[in-house]
Amino acid sequence: MLNSGKCPPQFVFEMMAAQATRRFLEGQDSAEEIVAAIVALFADDYDTEGLDQDLIKAMERMLVFIESVEVSDIDLLLLSYIWQQINFEDLVTKRNKKPLFGGLLKGRAKQSDRVYLTAKNFKTYTFAVGNGKTALKPDDWTPTVEVEFEPVLKHLFPDAFKPAEED
Repeated sequence: MLNSGKCPPQFVFEMMAAQATRRFLEGQDSAEEIVAAIVALFADDYDTEGLDQDLIKAMERMLVFIESVEVSDIDLLLLSYIWQQINFEDLVTKRNKKPLFGGLLKGRAKQSDRVYLTAKNFKTYTFAVGNGKTALKPDDWTPTVEVEFEPVLKHLFPDAFKPAEED
């Protein structure tokens, strides 16, 4: 295992939770099935012990928040949140996608408050978008343009990374 004993970095965990929430809101599978599939895809990259329970809890918190606010396009908001996690450390600081030391996707010690941080960061982003303090994703953005994040995004957006079928 690449990151034996190491969990996904917080921003990767937040992208996982946002994508799991998107898929759940599409209504095709149960939350447990969606999370189990995502966790299985990341099993070779990270230590996934307890990841499924934490993702379910993060989804629950995100869904409670989503239910409490009026959002015209929740799918766009969740996709934009994933885009923001990829491109920014916080609401205004651009992410260094080519760090000098260590990898962006290198496993880290599990944060005991990662579920709380996910809900808090999503709420902060949502309110910042609503107040015009940060942007939604660009219209032309797709997961395939994020070369540095391909190892994560190919698991979260498998259809986007499928080779084009020949006629």
